[in-house]
Amino acid sequence: MERTETILVADLRAGDMTALAILVGQYQHLVYRLAIQITKNLDDANDVLQDTFLKVYDSIHSFRHDSAFETWLYRIVVNLSIDAVNRRNRRRESLFSTVGETTIQQEIDPRQDPTREAERKELREWVTQAVNSLSLNHRTVVILHELQGLSHPQIADILGCSEGTVRSRLHYARKKLRILLRPYTGVARHPGTDKSLLKGE
Repeated sequence: MERTETILVADLRAGDMTALAILVGQYQHLVYRLAIQITKNLDDANDVLQDTFLKVYDSIHSFRHDSAFETWLYRIVVNLSIDAVNRRNRRRESLFSTVGETTIQQEIDPRQDPTREAERKELREWVTQAVNSLSLNHRTVVILHELQGLSHPQIADILGCSEGTVRSRLHYARKKLRILLRPYTGVARHPGTDKSLLKGE
């Protein structure tokens, strides 16, 4: 019988390493993707991936079920990723130059007009570069909200701040992104492009 997350956590507390292996299998891609998006560095992301599950194993007894396990896991990943960025003096490497278009990549339909697809690809690259140019705090809330799809309360819980702080950071980040991307978001030039990130929807 498949073990639920609650049972896996209980089993891990009892020292069951199989439970840890199952949790790693379920969450390793999420952890790695989030670490890449925040650190923008392959080595840092790999370190965060390993350290996250070591932290889960070492700290599982401190998990009190006052939030979802996934929220608790997000908190660990975000904190470790921020620590990694700070250790490397906030090195800014382009996400596209290190791991390819993994952040805002969409499937390319070969039937689409090549010119239009090239414009969309260009816009995706500029969006990623613009997000990377944000401060660490603002980039983190954009990644958690726009790319991970988390709500304001979830982000506040993960970051240990108020919902008002989350909204303020998100508002500032979107305002800066609108300025940075103004030359690339014209409806005529990029028809059909989803600009919800820039509109604050």
